[in-house]
Amino acid sequence: MRQTKPDLAKKDFRWTPQLIRRLRGKHTLSEFGALLGAHRNTVWRWEAGKSRPDDTCVEHLSELAGRERFLQEWRLVGSMSLLGDLESAEAEIAVLFRRSLGRTVRQLAG
Repeated sequence: MRQTKPDLAKKDFRWTPQLIRRLRGKHTLSEFGALLGAHRNTVWRWEAGKSRPDDTCVEHLSELAGRERFLQEWRLVGSMSLLGDLESAEAEIAVLFRRSLGRTVRQLAG
């Protein structure tokens, strides 16, 4: 399956409340709103899922995400499944599996 990085500048990218909260990070609602040209209550409503950003704010969110390298390590696979670095995770799982298998063999032999 072809894997590509998410293009956060596309209008079809959906800014969910969780993604907005993660992008805000340690900024206060007021600080984050000022970065986007939105009121702090508006940012709160986005994060609470009570409203969605308009097109202008979506563009500002995408620009900020690009500057912050937000989700850069994620890959878009299929229809909106975001995954991390699969190669390193696969190697780590293989090591853990071999260790577990070795312990099981020793327990059965002992």
